[in-house]
Amino acid sequence: MSKAPAYRNDIDGIRAFAVLSVLAFHLGFPMSGGYIGVDVFFVLSGFLIGSHIYEAAMAGEFSFLDFYQRRAKRILPALLAVMVATSVVMLLVATPSELEDFAKTAISCLLSASNIYLYKSIDYFNPTAEQNPLLMTWSLGVEEQFYIFAPFVLLALVKVRAALRRPAIALMLLGSLAIAVWKMRSNPLAAFYLLPPRAWELGAGVWLGVWNFHHPEGVPTRWRGLAKSSVLAMGAAMLILVPAFLYTARTPFPGVAAIAPVLGTVLLLFTKDSAFNRRVLGGSVMRFFGLISYSLYLWHWPLISLSKVVMEQEPSVAWRAALFGASVVLAWLSYKFVETPFRQTTTSAKRSLQRYSLALVSMGAIIAIAIPARGFESRWPSAFVTTQHRLGHAHDPCLAGYGSAAPNVSKDCVLSPAESSGAPIVVLVGDSHASALKAGIQAAAQKSGMHFEEMTKSSCPFLLNVSRSMTNHPKHLRECAAFNQQVLERIKVDENIRTVVIAGFWRVGLEEDGPYAGIGAAAGTPAQLLHQGLFDIVSMLNAAGKRVVVVQDVPYMRVIPSKRDATCSNGFRQFVNGVPRGDQRCESALAGDTVPDPVGTRIVAEAAAAAGAVVFDPTPAFCRAGACRFKVDQDLLYVDRQHLSEAGAVTATRGIEQWLAVPH
Repeated sequence: MSKAPAYRNDIDGIRAFAVLSVLAFHLGFPMSGGYIGVDVFFVLSGFLIGSHIYEAAMAGEFSFLDFYQRRAKRILPALLAVMVATSVVMLLVATPSELEDFAKTAISCLLSASNIYLYKSIDYFNPTAEQNPLLMTWSLGVEEQFYIFAPFVLLALVKVRAALRRPAIALMLLGSLAIAVWKMRSNPLAAFYLLPPRAWELGAGVWLGVWNFHHPEGVPTRWRGLAKSSVLAMGAAMLILVPAFLYTARTPFPGVAAIAPVLGTVLLLFTKDSAFNRRVLGGSVMRFFGLISYSLYLWHWPLISLSKVVMEQEPSVAWRAALFGASVVLAWLSYKFVETPFRQTTTSAKRSLQRYSLALVSMGAIIAIAIPARGFESRWPSAFVTTQHRLGHAHDPCLAGYGSAAPNVSKDCVLSPAESSGAPIVVLVGDSHASALKAGIQAAAQKSGMHFEEMTKSSCPFLLNVSRSMTNHPKHLRECAAFNQQVLERIKVDENIRTVVIAGFWRVGLEEDGPYAGIGAAAGTPAQLLHQGLFDIVSMLNAAGKRVVVVQDVPYMRVIPSKRDATCSNGFRQFVNGVPRGDQRCESALAGDTVPDPVGTRIVAEAAAAAGAVVFDPTPAFCRAGACRFKVDQDLLYVDRQHLSEAGAVTATRGIEQWLAVPH
């Protein structure tokens, strides 16, 4: 089989920047767009693997066995070492549910599908996966899936006329980019995690690799000055550096925003003979980090993630610096004693793949035991396990998700005329914070002799001509407005609906994370829009003869109650967080452990009262004498920092029944 592309010092330099930018981003150092390092890796991978496949295919020497053996030797030894070490630590410190989630991700990783699993598992109540120690494997999933298709595409291309090959790759590249741009407008999460919207980044590297093959003597004479130009190389570097420092978590990414770092990487690969490539990228320090880049990418995230699993607060700067140092040490050990020896083995391709397959199956079988074993609950005190079981979090079918523009009017959420029998109805509307009150409002309605209905939607406050503009869900603004309009019309025409309970996560729209935005002629600051939108919707409902009860939001916890419960039930976590078993903090958030919302609370109170609504505040049910309870006996009152459990909903709405029934 043909040899791989010649070693280039500057490629290790590019790898070094890619991995260090990712580390800086994950560790919270001043590189807010450091995530573009993954895109740099994609281009490098496409260039190296594409060059290798194409050269072998052109020589008629391509072997699928040899190709996948090379990939296995490159990827699996270090990955399996990281997974084994992480599994041991998770077994010691992870709660049963954390261990179950870890096992599911690990199995998907072994199947080269962790990107697909993470895409499907991240939802409203699990918005990030930062406490998943294998989150970094999503990019491996993208690459491994690319390796499945790339050989077939390139083997087919060598059979067509040479003049058509690069245009064909360019056409596929542009098609993938078009998918990415389209998905960024409809489903940014899919654009981020899945192969079709990401393939163009690897394809850009493949295109350059094919171009290089047909120019073995170097670039044409008219381009040689350009290819050796450090000015071009430094300009290419700026296409990577500027996004790394200026992009943020709110930048719509990937899609169009990924073009700059991808183009910059392609140009740096093109300018291999420039002084910048040779002296800066090919320098000894950059080469060192480039050589250990794969192991460094693998090891850094489990260390960061496990810290987040165990620690209640964000790690300090000193702690993050220590994590960086530990990552480098582990990466060097992994490179020297795991990566290098396995890559140098001379076992036949068939035997090597058999052994790797056996290792993958064995690892998967061992890890999978944690799922039916429910995360090995016996590792934890029975009281903790009981509390976790009682907490649960069943999906509310009446809470419409992102992408939905209409309420669920099935029998689970809305009564038919026959079912209501003319009896008065209480309807609960608003966002997921309203949905979290369901158990309490439903019980209160029954006490008042009324039926209950629910029409709620994630991140969709029940306001008139006002919604939230969300970067990760570009269509949400219009979907929420359409949803609320349908709910409003349904309430107005149903004479049995006597009382409307409006609840919401009021403060979130006053911040940068999905601020309140006007629909149509509505305009103003987020605070003005909240006031006007709530005043108008309440006024309209009152004019339709409905009683309106507006519920203030519940206390927002800085600490995740279930995580604090885990801290108080595990000796190692108690030591790390300084919260001993039996401490008051095991049941209550003390001063400073809740996030006050004086502005949102005032706006909601003023707008609702001015429009004639009853304002109900659940905070006194949780907070007194400077402490806010989140656990009573063996019941957690919250499922996360902000959403109530069923027990919490009942606690929050105690006494609200007196405001539900409309006086005769």
